[in-house]
Amino acid sequence: MTDDTKRALEILKPIADELRIEMKATDKLLIMNGQAIGIACNSTHATLLEAIGWIFIERYMKDFRDVYIEPDELNDTVKRYWASKEVLQKIMGAEE
Repeated sequence: MTDDTKRALEILKPIADELRIEMKATDKLLIMNGQAIGIACNSTHATLLEAIGWIFIERYMKDFRDVYIEPDELNDTVKRYWASKEVLQKIMGAEE
């Protein structure tokens, strides 16, 4: 795990605990409640942005549906590095 990923996890851990989000990371993935997000070669800042994007989509947008945002454009932007469960299983199998 890179130093940037470790720093990001140190920052995110209290937030994840408070929001009851299961979070772990590998060199290439940030996994939040089973959703894999690609973070290979990310800086601390970029990893934090990916986590905040996940929290926004999966927590905030589900609770506040009256916010006007073009859903397709938002999802395409925020979810561009998210991996499906099938891809996650392949990646995790290859890393073990």
